[in-house]
Amino acid sequence: MAKKIILNIIFYGLVVAAAFAGGLLYFKATGNQGAPVGAAAPETCVITIDGQKYDVQSLRATHTGGDIFQCGTDMSAAFHRKHDDNLQMIRKYLVR
Repeated sequence: MAKKIILNIIFYGLVVAAAFAGGLLYFKATGNQGAPVGAAAPETCVITIDGQKYDVQSLRATHTGGDIFQCGTDMSAAFHRKHDDNLQMIRKYLVR
C-alpha cells in the first residue's frame, strides 16, 4: 500500500512538473503582445497621450529611448516624464 502511495505521489508530481514546464515554455515563446516569437509584427501600435491616440508603430524601431511603447495603453505619464509637455514631436503620429 505504501509503495502505491509513493508511486502516485511521484506520478502526480511529474504531471504537475510537466504542466508547469509547458506553461513556462509557452510564456517564454510569446512576446509582450502575446504573439509567438517570430510572428509578424502588428501593423499598428496605438497609444494614448492626454486623451489623443497616436499610432507609433513606425517609431518603435527608431525611437532613441528604445521600444518602450505599450500598445493599447495610456502612456501620458511616461511621455511627460521624458518630454515634458512637448507634443510637437509626436504630432505626426496622431490618429485622425
